[in-house]
Amino acid sequence: MALSRRDRAALIIGGSLLLIFIVVQVVVFPLVDKRKRLRKTIASRQIAVQEMRDMQIQYGQLNEQSHGLEKQLAQRSPDFSLFSFLEKMATESKIKDHILYMKPSTVTGEGELRQVMVEMKLQIIGLKQLVTFLGRIESPENVVTLKRISIQENKKVKGTLDVIMQVISIDQQGRTSG
Repeated sequence: MALSRRDRAALIIGGSLLLIFIVVQVVVFPLVDKRKRLRKTIASRQIAVQEMRDMQIQYGQLNEQSHGLEKQLAQRSPDFSLFSFLEKMATESKIKDHILYMKPSTVTGEGELRQVMVEMKLQIIGLKQLVTFLGRIESPENVVTLKRISIQENKKVKGTLDVIMQVISIDQQGRTSG
């Protein structure tokens, strides 16, 4: 069977197009897809690297703060006790007679530092007395701060308050404080 010149040209063109289609489907498209995936992977890895750098900076800052806190603790009196400190401040603020209870507790943390807390309940205390006391106990140099406070009006004595507060401090492991 002899093909005419026209038929042969059509057959060659059709075969060439079929060959080009197969090459494009088997070689070019997979390469393009792989390139897209690689670009996405590179972009996600760049984001991960940036997040790691940010976390490294944050870790450095926290580490510096921790060392700063340790320096503050080293400057504090070696016999510092949160419980004694609060009693002393209550005496100076003339509210010691209004203390119903003081409950010390310790939350052990990781590393060399731990959180020491004292819960206090004050009854029949005036607002001015409370403000004076709070001003005295907030002590950055002694690393003492107020964690939580609940204030209610005293029902028995008009114009007075009942207060429950949690005061915290940081201490080094191995030292006795409370």
